[in-house]
Amino acid sequence: MESLRKLVLCLLVCHVTAWINQFDQAFTFTCPAETSLVHVVSSHDNHFEDRVWDFSCRAPPHNDAKMTNCEWSGYVNEFDQPLTFQCARDGIIAGISSVHDNHDEDRRFKFYCCDVPGYITGSCYFTPYVNNFDEHMDYVVPVGKVMRGVDSYHDNGKEDRRFKFEICDLDEHVA
Repeated sequence: MESLRKLVLCLLVCHVTAWINQFDQAFTFTCPAETSLVHVVSSHDNHFEDRVWDFSCRAPPHNDAKMTNCEWSGYVNEFDQPLTFQCARDGIIAGISSVHDNHDEDRRFKFYCCDVPGYITGSCYFTPYVNNFDEHMDYVVPVGKVMRGVDSYHDNGKEDRRFKFEICDLDEHVA
């Protein structure tokens, strides 16, 4: 009876996602060509003190926008330290890579950024934090916008991170 009750509860509230990593494992996700990151889903587990992740991508908001000069940053944070990152040269995020450390129970991150020649990011803002410690995260970039940056901090008591994202318009560059 208990198993049936758990199954019914899960059917009501469980979010079914094909995670790209397992707990405590590294991951690298790169969007398909000509697309950028627009959907971040993550779930925390207190046993592993880690998160599993899934991402989705879409084309930039302009039909003629082409993404070039894509490159990975180095790791942008140390374990247990804040993370603040923005793509250089008005670039937009098209991938994320991360490693987990069981001693620190935290992750380091690096980002894959692409330039969009003829366009610049503008009217940028950081979202409020999109997750609470130990809770599910599901953030979608608004239609017509792109993601340029990420800000996060780690709490050693909760052994988890909170995240917010820098969201921008992609405007034609007028020289």
